[in-house]
Amino acid sequence: YKYKCQVCGLCLEGPNGLYAEGAHIRPLGRPHDGPDTPDNLLCLCPNHHYLFDVGAFSIDDNYSLIGIDGELTVHKDHEINMEHCRYQREITFR
Repeated sequence: YKYKCQVCGLCLEGPNGLYAEGAHIRPLGRPHDGPDTPDNLLCLCPNHHYLFDVGAFSIDDNYSLIGIDGELTVHKDHEINMEHCRYQREITFR
């Protein structure tokens, strides 16, 4: 994603270079037991990473965003496991 947030397209640049965060869709560890695999990861800016983690928005099966306007940008070579998105909607999304 060249450090661009999949939600807003923001690309942050600091003194050490470009910055983005890898956000797990289904959280790692107990009780969620999400895998640390590319199909469970998003490239997000820090703001959208936090908002996603606290359930302020979610991702529908067609990549539209729920809770905020827009659609998730998805590269053709990045397969996202929709089961992880469904889990996030059921467990985290408010």
